[in-house]
Amino acid sequence: MEHCQNPWKDACHSENIKLYIMVKGEKLPICKQCWSNIADKEVEW
Repeated sequence: MEHCQNPWKDACHSENIKLYIMVKGEKLPICKQCWSNIADKEVEW
């Protein structure tokens, strides 16, 4: 099973994948908790 690959948080190993984002041409799985944090920030990728 895959785990979260949040590019702004190195230590997340959650397997509760909510969605995928494209960062520099790479599709990354993002967990529910990390997505809540990313969605609340003004982050560009």
